[in-house]
Amino acid sequence: MDPGKPRKPGRPPPRLRTKTGCFKCRERRKKCDERRPVCSACKRLDIDCVYRKSLTPSSASPQVHRSSPTPPTPPSSPSSDSVVTTRSAVTEIAIASPRFTSLWSRPEGISTERDWNIFHYCSTKFYQLLTTPEATAEFRNVSAVLSAGFDVPWVMHAALAPAALHASHAALIPKADAMAYTQSALQGLRQAVQNTKSQAASNESFLVASLFLGVFEDFYSSPSSQSLTHYGAIGRVLEEQAADIPRFEIDQLSIFHRTLLDSVLYHFSTRLIFEQDIDVICRSFPSQTVAKYIEALDADRKEGRQHASILPVLGKTPPALFLQIYQITWLSRQLPFHHGHNYTLALQCLTEVDHLQETCAIFDTKDTFGSQPNHSTRTSDSAVAAKLYFLATRIFIMKVLDPEGVCSGSSQIQALLAEGLELLTVYDGSAPCGQFICWPILILGCAACPVTTSETQNSLSYTPEEALRSEMRSLIQTQLLQIWKVSYSGHVRRIAGALERIWKLPRSLAKHPEELLATNHEAQFDGLNTLISKNGVGHP
Repeated sequence: MDPGKPRKPGRPPPRLRTKTGCFKCRERRKKCDERRPVCSACKRLDIDCVYRKSLTPSSASPQVHRSSPTPPTPPSSPSSDSVVTTRSAVTEIAIASPRFTSLWSRPEGISTERDWNIFHYCSTKFYQLLTTPEATAEFRNVSAVLSAGFDVPWVMHAALAPAALHASHAALIPKADAMAYTQSALQGLRQAVQNTKSQAASNESFLVASLFLGVFEDFYSSPSSQSLTHYGAIGRVLEEQAADIPRFEIDQLSIFHRTLLDSVLYHFSTRLIFEQDIDVICRSFPSQTVAKYIEALDADRKEGRQHASILPVLGKTPPALFLQIYQITWLSRQLPFHHGHNYTLALQCLTEVDHLQETCAIFDTKDTFGSQPNHSTRTSDSAVAAKLYFLATRIFIMKVLDPEGVCSGSSQIQALLAEGLELLTVYDGSAPCGQFICWPILILGCAACPVTTSETQNSLSYTPEEALRSEMRSLIQTQLLQIWKVSYSGHVRRIAGALERIWKLPRSLAKHPEELLATNHEAQFDGLNTLISKNGVGHP
């Protein structure tokens, strides 16, 4: 998009040879035998067969038929803290694959030149930042998600809102444009939810809009604001549906459904550490859904299938590790344990982390990445991210289990910090989806906090431990800057702001703050203390 000269909308597509055939045959410029409900070509190719009820673009409502039967999914109702407060507000919410509306038709939510420019920006640039670059093409095909908004303007505006915000950070459009799309999406969502007779609040419409509004909150929010409102709404919907499904079959989950599950698990596990009132958020965590999702992926992995190799959002990091991150974060707010039930749960988390290390080869950190001179053979970012998540999780659970004995100056923490430094050095922060490693960067940043006041004042470090912490802090700043220039994610700013406060050694990080005024000895600080703060990281 040229910031100086807005791009004009392209010429309309050429008229297709058939006007009454299905969308797929029209797109492929093939003769359609127009059999209903599935034409012969779509049945042979095993793809969606879509017919238009009317030839009028503004009133067309496509009908989708599968060439093979799909098991029905039970309905449920969403609820959201900011948009809807009762379960009965929506009567038809269920997980299903979004309609694959033909791209030849004109989306109702795109009517101006600005809309077309943002839509092009969203589909060609922004959406690629939300899924790992190593994911298969089906997950990186934006039409699978955006198609749900072709007939519902406010859903399309929800998808355009975070893309417009990203473009505004890149100085391509005014920020007010992004806010306009957000207001339109929120207004449409409220109206659809409040009107129980409205068909606009279909399953994919609500979930797609909530997903993108959650992304908008993540990209827009300031360091102290909450960013899980819409993910909480999605989580409650998913949980109600999972209660009536005995088990998940990965083959039968749509691309949108799997992307949604990945995104919800990722955001809950990595954002919870910033929130103050986590009990409210945890009540909307889809625990049954996540458990069945992990179980289905494990079953595929044991049978030698490839579904679980690269996930759309989590990449190569096993979802089970993110579940442990979520549980450890909750446990960190329950301290002190006094060796009760919560202490047993924390030990179980450590056992599970150890088990993941033994069973998942991706967590092997013995190989040296920095010694690989050939960039083409360099370990992928997704693999490096998985190792970083594992190291950060181990640091976190160690601190939770032994708050007094484990600190940023501990020898075992320093050993893990050295491994993390090697990994972070070879991570390409300028690649798409770089914001994915913000959580391990936060944990490593806490571990790299100076342990004395004099350490922050020395321009040159005098001990190996000080040199390691200083190098890590410098590398983190470099990586966050690279990631920000690509993603413009508010989560990057949140991490940077939190680490800046931690590295300035506030009194809350002192091991014994009450002794600061009673002694002339230099205070010892522990950056990991902020991980077990009752108010969350970034809050006093």
